[in-house]
Amino acid sequence: MLITIVIPTVDRPKLLARALQSALAQTGVDFDVLVVDDGSGLGLDLARSLARPDVRGVSSRRQGQVPARRVGVNEASGTHVAFLDDDDWWAEPDHLQRLAAAMPVKPALTYASGSVVVEDEEFTVQEEMPFVSLVTPESLERDNTLIVSGLLFDRQLIDLYGEFDDRFPYYWDWDWYIRLARSGVPMIASGGSAVRVSARYGSVSSEANIAARRADLDQLEAKHGLAPIPLRNHESIARDRQAGGD
Repeated sequence: MLITIVIPTVDRPKLLARALQSALAQTGVDFDVLVVDDGSGLGLDLARSLARPDVRGVSSRRQGQVPARRVGVNEASGTHVAFLDDDDWWAEPDHLQRLAAAMPVKPALTYASGSVVVEDEEFTVQEEMPFVSLVTPESLERDNTLIVSGLLFDRQLIDLYGEFDDRFPYYWDWDWYIRLARSGVPMIASGGSAVRVSARYGSVSSEANIAARRADLDQLEAKHGLAPIPLRNHESIARDRQAGGD
């Protein structure tokens, strides 16, 4: 199994450097890294500066995060893909090894848990909260507790069940998971907890994007015939769990 680590990025070289460092620290599996630059080219510059044959960069020409991920999957050299958002990172070198070990022979998706890290603009950690990902087809109809940066999936899933739907700029992943789950695709927990999700003002799931996220969620409910779903993000889910809620 060759895994391509796809890192979409937009003009955040300091964050990207942290993500790349954690990706290149992985052990026990064969992998390469593909940086998908959807910005001005800073990500491409950083990828080239490493001068490593297992790290390359491509441009997605400012099309947005969903097309950038599609470019990453299409350009991947591996049979399997792991996403790592440029502001997230993996805290343990056996993260990919655990995901790969949990992968069955049939096309499937494996996933890991982690924690939500509240940090300031200088990347100083203010707070860290555990985030456990355990999903079923039924739970995905109510909420999305999968971490994009904690997934490993067989590229055949794209051919079998369709690409990411860029009508959902925020919930493209949730839409895809629901489609997979309703088709009977195995989603298997790896037991790992290495994923670190950055929670910063201005991130995709932050309060600054609340109106756009609500519109996206309304569209998701309509497409899949879901009951009304409260608007949450990884940070609010983690806080609710700490307080003893769902």
